[in-house]
Amino acid sequence: MVIKILIGFVVLVAIIAIYAYTTAPDSLSISRSILIQVPAEKIFPYVNNPRRMQEWNPFTEGDPTLKMTYTGPDEGVGAASAWEGNSNTGMGQATIVEVEPNKRVSVRLDFKKPFDVTNFGEYRLEPKGSATEFTWSIVETAMIPRLISRFINLDKVIGGHFERGLAKLKSLAESKNRSQLSL
Repeated sequence: MVIKILIGFVVLVAIIAIYAYTTAPDSLSISRSILIQVPAEKIFPYVNNPRRMQEWNPFTEGDPTLKMTYTGPDEGVGAASAWEGNSNTGMGQATIVEVEPNKRVSVRLDFKKPFDVTNFGEYRLEPKGSATEFTWSIVETAMIPRLISRFINLDKVIGGHFERGLAKLKSLAESKNRSQLSL
């Protein structure tokens, strides 16, 4: 009887795995935008410098075990941050791979824990009058996140982190801009 239950369980897991594998999208794109009431050149330093990114990064906040290291130049192509933290934060490295000043920063994300995957993220800055529409996006191409997306709404989970980070970035950029105007 136990053998039949075990075989049934293995068959069920196999069916679910096959379903997930055959229906998983080729890639998963997650994106969020916010209007920030400052020009792009006031926001750009927060995304072109890994140390400044940590001022608003929602993925590492609240991790008392977090260890950050920085390599390469302080900003621009080749600037990198590596992190190691608890099970929520994981371990990996983010490296700036492409920059269009005040318009776009592309980042290669090499995650080591909880999964060994590489993804690409992008920060886009688009002028809207005296304000800037800031868009944060990531493209998940690795199989594990795509499989997980069949069962968990990753757009909602990761998008929620993006929304918190964008709100923090907006607050930082706008308050810094106000304080500079009052000088």
